[in-house]
Amino acid sequence: MPGHLEKKVKDIMVPIQDYATVFLENSLRDAMFVLKNTFYAGCTAGSEPHRSVLVFDKEKRLVGTLSFRDVIGSLQIPGDLPKHWEGFFTRLCLAHAHKKVKDVMRPIGTVSLNANDNIINAIYLLLNQDLDLVPVLEHGNVIGMVRPVEIFKEVSELVEENAF
Repeated sequence: MPGHLEKKVKDIMVPIQDYATVFLENSLRDAMFVLKNTFYAGCTAGSEPHRSVLVFDKEKRLVGTLSFRDVIGSLQIPGDLPKHWEGFFTRLCLAHAHKKVKDVMRPIGTVSLNANDNIINAIYLLLNQDLDLVPVLEHGNVIGMVRPVEIFKEVSELVEENAF
C-alpha cells in the first residue's frame, strides 16, 4: 500500500527480558524445569508460549537455545536397540538429566537481524537458514528474538486489516 509504513523487526520481536534463561553449565534437569514452567506460564490469552529457553555463558553472552526438540533429540539411542524395553525409557531419561545444557543446546551461530531490518529479512533468514528463532541486535547487543509465530501474526493482521 502506498504511504503505508511497514513495521520493522523491533516492532514484532519478543524482548529478550521476556525469555527464560539458563547457563551452559546448568544440568539438563534444571533446564527442563525452566522450559516446562516457562511454556505453561506463557499459555495466557493472546500470547504464544516459548518452546525454548536462551542459553548464556558465564560472561552473560547469548550462546544458544534449548528447545523441546533438543531435549528429545538428546534421547537418541546409540547402537542397537535394547532387547528388554521394560524400564528403558525411564533409565534413559534419568541418565540424560545429568547432562550439561552445553552438550544438548543448539548454538546461536552468527546469524542475526538488526532492530531496524525489514520483516522480509527475518523471513529470509528463518527459511533459508532453517532456524526456529533469530536474535535481534541493537548497537551490538541482543535486544530480542523473532520467531515464525511473530511473523505469522503480523502477516495475518496485515491481511485482515486490508481485506476488501
